[in-house]
Amino acid sequence: MATVMMAAAVCALVGFSCPACGRMAAARARASSVVACAAVAASDDARVIGEHVRLDELSNEQLVRIVRLETTDEETNELAWRCLGYRRGASGAWDASDAFQKFRLKYPQPPDLIGVTRTYSKEIDEPVLRANQALHRSIPMAYKQGLKTQLKPLGFTGFKLANLTPNMTRRAQVTNWLLYYREALHGRTFGDVRRAKDEARQLEEAAAAQGVRAAPTGTSGQHVL
Repeated sequence: MATVMMAAAVCALVGFSCPACGRMAAARARASSVVACAAVAASDDARVIGEHVRLDELSNEQLVRIVRLETTDEETNELAWRCLGYRRGASGAWDASDAFQKFRLKYPQPPDLIGVTRTYSKEIDEPVLRANQALHRSIPMAYKQGLKTQLKPLGFTGFKLANLTPNMTRRAQVTNWLLYYREALHGRTFGDVRRAKDEARQLEEAAAAQGVRAAPTGTSGQHVL
């Protein structure tokens, strides 16, 4: 080992790279990668999702108010943003540092998920539509029926198609995501959720290998994390 290290020092001095030095560099890189991954895993296991969101804010009685149009668009957006991990600072500006990775990278500032302007021209509404769709696609199939299973006992039976508006549709989709968030994400560590996502990915890959077609939405690749 001492001989190899001496050779590496000589190579560095004369500006030459030999196979032994290359192997040592690769080993150091692998070791650094392992240490970095372990640090990330430890950090993920220490971070709890939803520390700044109270569960009573996500009760069925509160969430049904969204689909009953009893909350403002701004209130609905802000609840979803906080659940996504965005934090409002003392200055009133939103910080994405703790937001779920998919949204943090794509939306450094929290996106309008409802359409507060109620303007549906393509140039105004397209970003709203895409953000809402990204949120809705992240809901696993097992939680897609959350509105029916959770809010029907409170009298919500859905919207009549003839009276349906984009605002109503988006409120329903945001509410469905909030129900999923409450049941599957809130109070868990990032590490637990990441491992569950990896397990889901492995099951999807095994199913694909057997010729099973993947669901169009709710896959591990569409997860918010």
